[in-house]
Amino acid sequence: MGVFTVLTRCIVQPLSVVDDELVPKVGMTFTTLEDAGKFYRNYAKAAGFSTRVRCTNRKGNEIKNQLITCSREGKWKSKISPIEKTNLTAGLNCPARIYIHTLKDVGAWIISKVVLDHSHPCCPSKAEMLKQHRELSMSIHHTIENNDEVGIRPSKTYQSFVAAAGGHRELNFIEKDVRNYITREVRNVSEQEDAKEFGIYFLRMKEKNPNFFFELELEEDQSIKLAFWADARSRAAFEYFGDVISFDTTYNTNRYNLVCGSFVGVNHHGQSTLLGCSLMKNEEIESFKWLFQCWLRCMGGNAPKGFLTDQCASMKRALEACMPTTVHRWCIWHIMKKIPSKLNGYKGHADIEQEMSHVVWNSHSKDSFDRNWNDFLLNFGLADNKWLSDNQRCKLYVLSVCVWVYYADLYEDRHIWVPIYLDHHFWAGMRSTQRSESMHSFFNKYITRNSLLIQFVKQYDNCLGSREQAERESDAADFHTVIPCATKSSIEAQFQDVYTHAKFKEVQAQFRGKANCITRLKNSALGYSVYEVVEQVSSSIFNKFAVTYDSVATEVKCQCLLFESRGILCRHALSVLSFEQVSQVSPRYILERWSKKVKRRHTHIMSSHDEPLMEPRSKRFNQLVFRSQNICEFASESEELTAILHRAYDNAMAEMEALKAKRNGTFSLSHEDANLESVNELQSPPRIRTRGCPKNRLGSKLEKQIANATKKKKTKVLSKLMRECYIQINLFDAASAAHSNCSQYQGHVINYQFRVPAAGDNSLGV
Repeated sequence: MGVFTVLTRCIVQPLSVVDDELVPKVGMTFTTLEDAGKFYRNYAKAAGFSTRVRCTNRKGNEIKNQLITCSREGKWKSKISPIEKTNLTAGLNCPARIYIHTLKDVGAWIISKVVLDHSHPCCPSKAEMLKQHRELSMSIHHTIENNDEVGIRPSKTYQSFVAAAGGHRELNFIEKDVRNYITREVRNVSEQEDAKEFGIYFLRMKEKNPNFFFELELEEDQSIKLAFWADARSRAAFEYFGDVISFDTTYNTNRYNLVCGSFVGVNHHGQSTLLGCSLMKNEEIESFKWLFQCWLRCMGGNAPKGFLTDQCASMKRALEACMPTTVHRWCIWHIMKKIPSKLNGYKGHADIEQEMSHVVWNSHSKDSFDRNWNDFLLNFGLADNKWLSDNQRCKLYVLSVCVWVYYADLYEDRHIWVPIYLDHHFWAGMRSTQRSESMHSFFNKYITRNSLLIQFVKQYDNCLGSREQAERESDAADFHTVIPCATKSSIEAQFQDVYTHAKFKEVQAQFRGKANCITRLKNSALGYSVYEVVEQVSSSIFNKFAVTYDSVATEVKCQCLLFESRGILCRHALSVLSFEQVSQVSPRYILERWSKKVKRRHTHIMSSHDEPLMEPRSKRFNQLVFRSQNICEFASESEELTAILHRAYDNAMAEMEALKAKRNGTFSLSHEDANLESVNELQSPPRIRTRGCPKNRLGSKLEKQIANATKKKKTKVLSKLMRECYIQINLFDAASAAHSNCSQYQGHVINYQFRVPAAGDNSLGV
């Protein structure tokens, strides 16, 4: 009964038929070991199994022989009991293998042993799903790397491949291969190598453009403590957009917990522009001093007029030391959002929050703010609240280091956060650090807490590129299009001609707001007039603004300070100008800062996008892909053109294969590919001492070696083959007698056979 079961297993499984040219045979020779391994892998794919290198014997650095087996060779036994956890296993003691060894003094490789038997069924139709036969081409590699760099998820990348190929079955890889490539090749960088790549990136960018600026502060163990860099375009843009800077450090970047700080300005379109980036290990005063001094050196020692930060005491002290002439402003958004958490313990905290916002935003003079603030504290019983009115600070000594600790006193620091104390300075429309935070949100789309330094700088490059592209698009729109005027005012047409679209829209909003303003002349003397402009904010709320106009100097000034802080004439001033029948405003009210006609030097400098050094093959591949896309687009217009291209591809492929076969085993080094490293690796050929003409040809010597190797194995191999044939004949005869309806073997080559198990051997697979 046991014999019948074995015979049934052997017969019911279909036998694969493989072209005889693909079947490995004893005596086959190859130029290189890689060629031999590739030949066996091609055979395995056609036969329906996969291979692995079982062992390699070396003598010094030279490989002498190698054993390649079926991947199901051996038997693995888990240390974990199957009751607790069942792990997948492939080992079935499969005997299929080839043995390759080198021929001395010839440089060739020969197959000296072949076993085609398998202890398991093979299925060629499923071979493409085996790990060894799944492969990613160079084109796939480039697409995966590019998609990963811009934040496209691996699943979406794989689905794009499926859609392009026309279905899952048309691909010779699976989604797991895409994920493995990203993990293994794209992101697999050690912490030591990460820091090196980070430094190499800076050197590479400096080589591309000498105006690229970077500085590093290192710890005693050479680890990165502080880093700052700015590309050449950012340094040039500072000349035009460096008057007001927003700086924020509320974003942790990566596995090293380094804090990202970005210097952000505003361009003439009102868009955010990057003017430098930093990574910091801590947020101490000395760290900020180092960073601000470094940034000033980068920008030629020119300090900005205004600087916005969050409510950080260390930042404040560092700015006072490094930029004493710069007006420092706290982010009002950060302060106002703290109101609920600071005051929610009071009864009626919602009314407190509303009243505080009213006092902050609707006080149009410093005196009125002081009065309104004191009334606010008294009305709500907040005079003893430390956050609002306590003027205390204490000095702590921590580890012998003097640290000033502030108890937040908003009223004492009102000159660096309340609008009425700051709006007489120009702020380019900024009152908060949200522009810096928007940059950080860009990074947050692509960077995680496990990201590397090199990944961060690549995303910084992408951010620079996106900002540059946004500016180019807006410049083009300003050049080719016009926003129609909303009124018949010649002043509006004056701004339409000069200002960028984004800023002209702000001007138009002020012109529309004139409809809600009523202008009254209070007094006038010697061409100097004082007006009261009443603006209706809602059905029951009216705000009053004092506006002065000097007809001799053609100067207008409003109490709201919109022009002083944003560079845009307010609706109150425009109402007075209309009342005075002014047709053209003074050039002082048309800021070059918002002009679309100024030729800016930084627009001629491209953002410093990193281009890692590529292998010569990768460069050639990219060039070929670029050209082939244009050819394919032209040929796809008709079937005739497509057929011509197919024929050209076939002819070119045949010619390249012939050339490759002719040059197999050699390596060329051209002037295009050569570099110092490749030249240093050149070696002289081995010296051969001979006397007279050589008596033996290389070919005859190779043939002699092959004959000797074959002769040694001849008796053993023939006896083994005869014994196996005898067994197979008996098995087929027995199977024919037991199952007359079974299909007969039809073909000229048997890919594999099932071996006859020894007594007690249960490893035969079904």
